[in-house]
Amino acid sequence: MSGRALRWLLSLAHRAAVQEPGGARGRLTIIRHHRVYAAGARPLYRLGVGEPVLAAQLALLGELGLTPVTVAEGWRRLREGEPGSWVALTFDDGYLDNVERALPLLEASGGRATFYLTAGLIERRLAPWWDSLAHALEHTRRDLLEWTVGEMQLALPLRTRSERVSALARLVPELRVHPVERERRLAEIAGRLEVGETPCELAPWESAAALVRSGMEVGAHTLDHPFLSLLSPAEQRREVAGSVELIERRLGVRPTGLAYPGGDHDARTLEIVEASGLDYAVTTRAGINRPDDRPFELRRRGLSEGACLGPSGRFSRRLAIAELDGAFDRMRGVEVGT
Repeated sequence: MSGRALRWLLSLAHRAAVQEPGGARGRLTIIRHHRVYAAGARPLYRLGVGEPVLAAQLALLGELGLTPVTVAEGWRRLREGEPGSWVALTFDDGYLDNVERALPLLEASGGRATFYLTAGLIERRLAPWWDSLAHALEHTRRDLLEWTVGEMQLALPLRTRSERVSALARLVPELRVHPVERERRLAEIAGRLEVGETPCELAPWESAAALVRSGMEVGAHTLDHPFLSLLSPAEQRREVAGSVELIERRLGVRPTGLAYPGGDHDARTLEIVEASGLDYAVTTRAGINRPDDRPFELRRRGLSEGACLGPSGRFSRRLAIAELDGAFDRMRGVEVGT
């Protein structure tokens, strides 16, 4: 039995908690998204949900009386002691498809969301590193990647789409390094695969401005999307403070929240974020948020397509609710907070 089928069967017995009142202390569930793809799109590296799935998620939240709010709004309600249960919707990185596909759906549903922008990449029109890797593997005419990294010699076949997907999964961990080394490794891979520059699919500033005009929250996601714990304190300060200042300069609004790239941060990061004047920061750790939680380590829950689609491949209302409640976190070995 597949994992999807097992989760769907378990969801039949799940008693929904997301619909219950949050109690006197309040409760905030933050959903983490990235890209929003056109129906039928089949990118090599799928980092997000299809437009129909996002539409179904928004419809479900509306039916449950949980039309999404921004993280800043939900966190404010918790801090002020307002009783209730809320869901906040977030989108990381700042892709153009967020503006073109997510924004119209949000406006139609009456929902709001927080969009965390990778300000430096948007400014310089540079593709994120994972897009560069996927682009190289998707567009190369080579049927084998031979690459030496450290003491390892890799020979990854690229004849089929399945092999290219497997190669991408194998290479991603090798790029979780300091940005300088990561760019060197990416250049080596691109050179061996004989591919050109990767187009930037992040929203330009003039498109991102539509988020502000529509009343959405715009947050910071650093300048260049590094793993912050690999940086020196000075480099971390540049990434955090620089992104806040650049967004304010380009969009006329000063972010009050930050999303850690990849959820990665350390004790120094927490000090730097707090000193930067931000009100909160979100992680990738699953769980719900309560008023007494630490503001710079708020929890977020992924709600991918795989978490919402039943065995038939159709959107499952019951399965999506169980995922929102975190019913399968421990089954997956996910670190959770209550």
